[in-house]
Amino acid sequence: AARGTWESSSEQAVAGAVIADRLGIQAGDRVMRTRYLFRDAGEPMMLSTSWEPLAVTGRTPVMLPEEGPLGGMGVVERMRAIDVIVDNVTEEVGARPGLAEELLTLGGVPGHVVLVIQRTYYASGRPVETADVVIPADRYRAAYHLPVK
Repeated sequence: AARGTWESSSEQAVAGAVIADRLGIQAGDRVMRTRYLFRDAGEPMMLSTSWEPLAVTGRTPVMLPEEGPLGGMGVVERMRAIDVIVDNVTEEVGARPGLAEELLTLGGVPGHVVLVIQRTYYASGRPVETADVVIPADRYRAAYHLPVK
């Protein structure tokens, strides 16, 4: 996890086809989109954009991820507060050239490769949050610790 500080902004949005598919909702459904910039010792390290279906969080105290009594607590804790029990998470890691705006923010040069982690949280099979985490490839190391059945 990123140490240090982050800034965020949330806004209601309409799910496009790709995000709707990841969230198991209809394109055009309302979502809360939150953009994050994480810094370590003041240096921009990581971008993240998350989407939550307002069908799940709308009109609840956790509708805004970074505000209210559970602001900044993370998806699992926030969902638990509205009796949505997250029991699964998937992550897919891919790489692509960074977009101009991403590299501008992260301090990379044009064409610099970024890793994109697509993470989705599920509660009893229903997606309740999906996010794209973008990290310059030279700043990331994958470390996994998985239980063996």
